[in-house]
Amino acid sequence: MASFNEDASQFKVLIAGGGLVGLGLALAFERAGIEYELFEKGEFATQLGASIGIHPHTIRILEQLGVWEDIEKQVVPLQRRNHYDGNGHCFEESHVLVDINEILQRPIIFMERCKALEVLHSHVQDRSKLHNRTAVVGYKETPQGVIVTTEDGKQHQGHILIGADGIHSNVRKLMADKISATDQSLAKEINEAFTSEYNCIFAVSRNDPEKQFLPDAMVHNVYYDNYSAVAAAGVYGLVFWFLFVKDSKLTRTPNCPRFTDEDAKATIQRYGSALVGPGYTVKDLWDARVKGTMIPLEEGVIKQWSHNRVVLMGDSVHKSTVNPGLGGNLAYEGIARLTNGLVPLLKENPMPSLEQLTEVFNQYITGQKPRAETVVDLSGQITRYEAQDTWILKFAARHIVPWVSDKLKAKLYASFSRGGPYLEYLPLPAMDADLAKAVEKPTRGISPKLITVMIMGGTAAILWQMNNQNRLLSTFSAFMRQWK
Repeated sequence: MASFNEDASQFKVLIAGGGLVGLGLALAFERAGIEYELFEKGEFATQLGASIGIHPHTIRILEQLGVWEDIEKQVVPLQRRNHYDGNGHCFEESHVLVDINEILQRPIIFMERCKALEVLHSHVQDRSKLHNRTAVVGYKETPQGVIVTTEDGKQHQGHILIGADGIHSNVRKLMADKISATDQSLAKEINEAFTSEYNCIFAVSRNDPEKQFLPDAMVHNVYYDNYSAVAAAGVYGLVFWFLFVKDSKLTRTPNCPRFTDEDAKATIQRYGSALVGPGYTVKDLWDARVKGTMIPLEEGVIKQWSHNRVVLMGDSVHKSTVNPGLGGNLAYEGIARLTNGLVPLLKENPMPSLEQLTEVFNQYITGQKPRAETVVDLSGQITRYEAQDTWILKFAARHIVPWVSDKLKAKLYASFSRGGPYLEYLPLPAMDADLAKAVEKPTRGISPKLITVMIMGGTAAILWQMNNQNRLLSTFSAFMRQWK
């Protein structure tokens, strides 16, 4: 393991967190030839976390990193999505997932989180840089870099520290502690940036080929009042499912609830009789589970993402509800934005100044934060839409959405997906050659009311390039004015 060396001359990145984001960063830096070390408090490829949804713009990055082929072998691309009411009536049969695949030439998939971690871990060439059971417990900055202390008492020198250690990020807390010395109110905002109003049981269950809950490549959505459920058959023999329940109160970090197995069982006892799809209930899925757990769904974007030589990424800085499956994908956008700034800087100056690093951090934040705010807002709206949180959303789900064509929904989603960044320092797949020539257009914010309409796409329909959608914007805006 690396030791402290004040005279170290090679630029090194220290990464806290060895989940999907941390391992993605490791691969991105390895492919760029940037020295790094990664510290994970637990084991790699842990069974914690049931599933992960991967969207086309993230698949593009995974292709660039050389890992998509191994992931693709394990999954069944999602194709059909049926929407049900609590009585088992299917009020919408959607082929939007097929249309998205046709437009973008890449699917939306679900897979076991541990299998995705295994693939990423297996593609790291120098695994001596990956340290498990080695949590980051402190750091201090010097004029030349940053020194991290791990739980075994050892110190490790680098030049920047990336906090990719999730919603319960210790690096975020440590950074807030540093900030509190000069700005206590900002530190408080960082520590209390996330709220939770919905809870989720997420699980993986056996999908017996002889008696399937739902066919392969199928998604079932069911809508109740103040709760909902989703099941997706994205891997042969398995079904990934989620039960979303509105809590009786809104909580804020660091006081969001932590749930036990007994809490999960009590929730299943209360909602277990609810149908998810034709002929099967929440309890049926629970009884067939391979693994499952209950968590709060935190939501939010923190105000400040970096401080001196420390920068945050992924769930440590932006957290969205999981209904549309965009959170992990948003984190991979962050990987692209940060490394796209760091790689050319290090080629120009192998030992950049703090001012130069701060400029790269600011570029990453400027590019990522508006996108993060949109995804967090949209995801929350989808959660509330599927749980029919208001009569307007319930009316829209039953009487408006089914009349919006899948082609239109797919086009809206594709506009959003195409806006995702890629790794500019690695070759693009041939099908994306035009991206390198494209001039990025400025994007505009999207109002929450407009998002409420756009979530009717059922997956992640977003108007990202609003300036290219003037006629559609006018139609949506006119509709929304009726509800003011």
